[in-house]
Amino acid sequence: MGDTPASDLESNKGSPKAENDSELDRRPFGGLEFQVSEVVGRLEAVVNAQDAPEEEKKPEPRKMSCGFFEPEESSMDEILKVLEDLVIKTDPNSECLEPPLLPTDAVTRAAILSHSIAALFGRLERSHAMRLGAHIASETTRWMAHMFRLVDYNAFYHQDNMEGLVRVTRMLLHHRYPRYLEDGALAFSNRLPCIYSCVASPLVVVQHLCRQLSLPLACVRPVPVHPSGRGMDTEALERLCEEDVAAERTPLLVLGEAGAAPLGCGSALRPLAALCRARALHLHLRGHALALPAAIATQETYSVPDSVALTPGPWFGIPGLPTVTFYKIPEAVTANDHSKSVSTGAGREGALAALAGLCGGARLPALALWASIRAAGARRLARALHAAFRSAHAVRALLAARGLRILSERPGGDEPPNVDIVDAISQASACVAFQFAPEGGEGGGADKPPPYYDKLNSWLGQVLQREADMITIEVCESESHGVVLRYCPLEGRGVGGVSGAEAEGEALAAWAGVLDAQLQVLHATVALREPFRRRLQHHPCLRLVHVPGWAGLGGVRYVGEGGGEGASAEELNALNRQLVDTLRLTDGAFSCGDGDDGMDCIRFGMVTADTDVEELLELVVAAGREVEDSSRALTDMTEVLKKGIEEAQAELERDAWQEGLLTTTETKVFCGVLSLWSVK
Repeated sequence: MGDTPASDLESNKGSPKAENDSELDRRPFGGLEFQVSEVVGRLEAVVNAQDAPEEEKKPEPRKMSCGFFEPEESSMDEILKVLEDLVIKTDPNSECLEPPLLPTDAVTRAAILSHSIAALFGRLERSHAMRLGAHIASETTRWMAHMFRLVDYNAFYHQDNMEGLVRVTRMLLHHRYPRYLEDGALAFSNRLPCIYSCVASPLVVVQHLCRQLSLPLACVRPVPVHPSGRGMDTEALERLCEEDVAAERTPLLVLGEAGAAPLGCGSALRPLAALCRARALHLHLRGHALALPAAIATQETYSVPDSVALTPGPWFGIPGLPTVTFYKIPEAVTANDHSKSVSTGAGREGALAALAGLCGGARLPALALWASIRAAGARRLARALHAAFRSAHAVRALLAARGLRILSERPGGDEPPNVDIVDAISQASACVAFQFAPEGGEGGGADKPPPYYDKLNSWLGQVLQREADMITIEVCESESHGVVLRYCPLEGRGVGGVSGAEAEGEALAAWAGVLDAQLQVLHATVALREPFRRRLQHHPCLRLVHVPGWAGLGGVRYVGEGGGEGASAEELNALNRQLVDTLRLTDGAFSCGDGDDGMDCIRFGMVTADTDVEELLELVVAAGREVEDSSRALTDMTEVLKKGIEEAQAELERDAWQEGLLTTTETKVFCGVLSLWSVK
């Protein structure tokens, strides 16, 4: 606080320095800025200390308190020390070189600081806080609308990504069902609302929406994918609307996507919006392609969707930013008695906002975004988005040059000046989805690869995540394409705290080198897989085993020269486990696995182009014979030892019997001698 020099703090670089401690105390926030900066810096120093001695890095055993306890009064320094220890002890990757907290810059610190200021504003009077929050939200809405080229929208700021969609849907229910406020779910029991979502979209979105609003899942109407495989089929959507109207249902909401995960696909916005206007449907749009208008040099605006969800936190790489839902108030308002009493003379916007809960109240949900935009500047944020799209372009070109199947649309950011902004959003993708697939299957519309390629793509993704972390790769699964690898710079680690992971220059070259090495291994493994199976037939002591989830060359089981006849499952398992231990002394690519029959087997890992399959099999056969011979010799030796032990035991028993017999004879002789002596 007062004893912290202002010149030592990054967050005060752009503002006049405080001359003394009393001046800090007279400021509205006192030393809050410096306290937060000091706390953040202290936590970063703890978790990012990589040059500490090994004995200092070892985490202490976590002390758990049992039963109830009453915390005693502690200083802030003691509280921070406990928090530092907890950060280290609760880290699941304590041995990982990457610290759990990423370094922060001035923009990220501004976002963190704003949360403390928002908590401080809670001490203001409610009316004062509401006026302050309305002013900050109004400025932020103007900036965001201008940056992303939106016009004629209101904005709602929220922390949960889907809260805005829930509020908008509640607003629509109040609008289309006048008795919804009084009757709740009974208001639409006779005329069910319909929510249309593409079958390729995540099911969790509509499930969350129905649970939050107590709607039955029967309200959800899945719309087929367009025959081209891109987005929602508008003709099928129109047929579903006609069926619902004929069945006395109420078409309510269409969930559209623009560059949505996992493949970055989107619907054609213009025909979709035209259909929604004709059918009185509310069009809600989400997806990473909505960031495109801020990344291209255009002043053209658009207002095609009725509501839009923007996620500036992941896009800018700044933690703690709210999600922004831009929405339009429906034109025709169906008011009821309660809504009139709520907003007498306040107008339709205030009534619907009160009914739908779109007012922020005394909170300041937009403050973090407001502070971050001011700290970074709109131009810097726009450059960050442009760099993210440029990064996706570079990675896509690199992957296409190596013959990988590209499943996503072309990333935006380089559209000609004469392209309409709505069409640019419809056609663009903010990610690169790709996979290793059989030759002759290039293109997003190709057939689904065989199941074995799912294992290969999973292996490739794991290797890239482990050995080439300069570019963040996500492994996901698509129903139509199987396992897919995905690069999305708008979801990756920020560069300087305000942009996606920029894959250019040395980072891109290093990543390409790792990728090329793994692709050579993949191509060699696929090419040698069939020769491996053919050569295996020439070795009767080996059996081919199917190993679920294994991406290597294959699995075999050594059964011996007799084909495993007369050997129990336990004996075969023990033999193959011992064989794997012997083989691993020669090559670490061998491992022990479980076949689909539940028995142990020998797994062959990934191979290179210069691998001799016959030599590998001969190695296994020779090692198997050696293990089998040693096992047989050990068995024979065991039998010899057992027989020797039995003979020794018999000899001991025989000696013991003879010793007992001798003792009895001597006793009789001695007794006879005594009797003769007594007679004499």
